[in-house]
Amino acid sequence: MMFTEQEIRIEGAAALAGTLTLPKEGAGPFPAVVFVHGSGDIDRNGNAKRLPINAYKELGDLAASLGFATVRYDKRGVGKSEGDFYSAGLFDLIDDVERVVQFAASHPAIDENGLILLGHSEGALIAPAVNKRQNVQGMILIAGTAEPLGDTTAWQRAQMKEDMQTKTGFQGFILRLLKVDQKIEKMNTQMAEKLLSSDEPVMRFKGQKINAKWNREHGQYDVRDYLPDVTCPVLAVTGQKDVQVKPEQVQGICGLVSGPCEARLIPDMTHILRKTDKDPSISSIMNDYKKQIKEPVDDELKQVIGDWLRAWKSHYRQQ
Repeated sequence: MMFTEQEIRIEGAAALAGTLTLPKEGAGPFPAVVFVHGSGDIDRNGNAKRLPINAYKELGDLAASLGFATVRYDKRGVGKSEGDFYSAGLFDLIDDVERVVQFAASHPAIDENGLILLGHSEGALIAPAVNKRQNVQGMILIAGTAEPLGDTTAWQRAQMKEDMQTKTGFQGFILRLLKVDQKIEKMNTQMAEKLLSSDEPVMRFKGQKINAKWNREHGQYDVRDYLPDVTCPVLAVTGQKDVQVKPEQVQGICGLVSGPCEARLIPDMTHILRKTDKDPSISSIMNDYKKQIKEPVDDELKQVIGDWLRAWKSHYRQQ
């Protein structure tokens, strides 16, 4: 391998466990990529219990092969990290990323003036808020958005409703007969009302454990308040078959940040960073995830990120 890995522990409200990767070649201190998780119980490699996409490990290896240090960590309450995943709010997660960035900036093998945040999905919403507290020198926002999470989830529900109303065959007949779309909308309304009427960090809804604090805080958070303060170079990249965020939001991100921004759409790529030949409906794409995760992260995405990192590094060296 062209790099070494070592276990790290970052103290704070909840101690975070992770992996520091350092290139074997070249003299440090090295520029570094800090990974920021998407939503869910995700570990340092980008794996959730129900969806092990391993994207952070693969992209971390890519960055390390290009001469970058990388910092990946288990989310609060996941893997070897302490704390409770379900009681962590959005701003707790932002605090955690800030601590990880501070760890990277203070490490003797890392250049504090060469830090890049790589955020995927929710991580692309969190990264701009972290940057406002701790300036970084680059940002890679994968499958991100330039709107509040509530707007994105409403769009997701609209896609689901359209799927149910247009699905053909016996399955479509049953969905419409049972008015499943209306039941889902009613359930979402009931859950929202229960969330807003509570100040508990965790609650149960129809037998399911819900991270209530996280949901409420997302209702107060708008990434558009933070994107204009991003003055560093940005790569915004999303798949054209992403049904969990609006693909055209890559342009929205670049329209709001103040620094140089490159927007890229990867043909046929989904939210879990693999390509599919399925039709671009939310049910077809998400039902295909279990098949997609058997493949590595998309090569075209790796090429786009690799090219951007090389260009960033060339400019960084000239400074």
